[in-house]
Amino acid sequence: MTLPSSPPALHFEGVSKTYPGQPAPALSDLTLTVARGSRTGIIGRSGAGKSTLVRLISGLETPDAGRLLVQGQDVTRLGRAEQRQRQARTGLVFQHFNLLAQRTVLGNVTLPLELAGQPRAQREQRALELLEQVGLADFARRYPAQLSGGQKQRVGIARALVTGPDLLLADEATSALDPETSAGILDLLTRLQRERDLTLLIVTHQLEVVRAATTHVAVLDRGRLVEQGPTRHLLAQPQHEVTRALLDAHRPEVTLGAGEVLRHVNLDDLGAQTLAALARLGARLVQAEAHPQGVDAWLVVREDAGDLSALRPSAEVWTPAPVSA
Repeated sequence: MTLPSSPPALHFEGVSKTYPGQPAPALSDLTLTVARGSRTGIIGRSGAGKSTLVRLISGLETPDAGRLLVQGQDVTRLGRAEQRQRQARTGLVFQHFNLLAQRTVLGNVTLPLELAGQPRAQREQRALELLEQVGLADFARRYPAQLSGGQKQRVGIARALVTGPDLLLADEATSALDPETSAGILDLLTRLQRERDLTLLIVTHQLEVVRAATTHVAVLDRGRLVEQGPTRHLLAQPQHEVTRALLDAHRPEVTLGAGEVLRHVNLDDLGAQTLAALARLGARLVQAEAHPQGVDAWLVVREDAGDLSALRPSAEVWTPAPVSA
């Protein structure tokens, strides 16, 4: 007997949304599925529709057309009480933390349970457990003004988890943080996602965040979905010009000699075998950034270097048309 499969965490079906006074839709006929248990990145430039997508998922807006299903429920058809229950199962992590200055760390984390009417002893016990999990067990009685940016975001993550959500939505959660702190927050989010079997949706304009923390990625542009797929494959083989432009935004400034071109590839690693292959091709490595899907690299090669796929035999490699100086 075959058991029925679980519905996806999110499914947008032909969703459109236009705000009053705006000439173009914020989202246009968007169809997108987010698999349950995945870590999916939503990336795009300013005006791509990322903020509207967040507002629809969180229940702050409703679609003008189409359907949005969350864990198999059509949220456009839920009653008010059912909508509140669904919202409680969606944890939100914000860019600017949104902590209440007059409340302690403990008070901020317990707030959703307090609003839900849970007894004080139960909500504080739950909050203290979460503060320990995010590394802030000793900060419960402090106030937001006494915390660093990274600590504030950890409070925000604990607050997002306090209602026991099955979907965690991180909206530009690391944009206001320095690179080292951002890396710590992304490590925390991925660890909590695995431990709690959550679906993690990361909305960002930062390609490095997508590389570091996601299993899947969807690219938006002007309210439309232009490309989606497993993160490793999509970054290695981008098909749409918008995705290529996002990748090329990190193009290094380098002086090229006669007959040289700059190429952008995704490598498995920078081990001895890869370095030897680079040497055989006469390639110069000018920039490299490691991430969970491999190493994002820029190479200077001869125009006649040919196919670079030998550098990464285990996966397809994006070798776009050479970029001249």
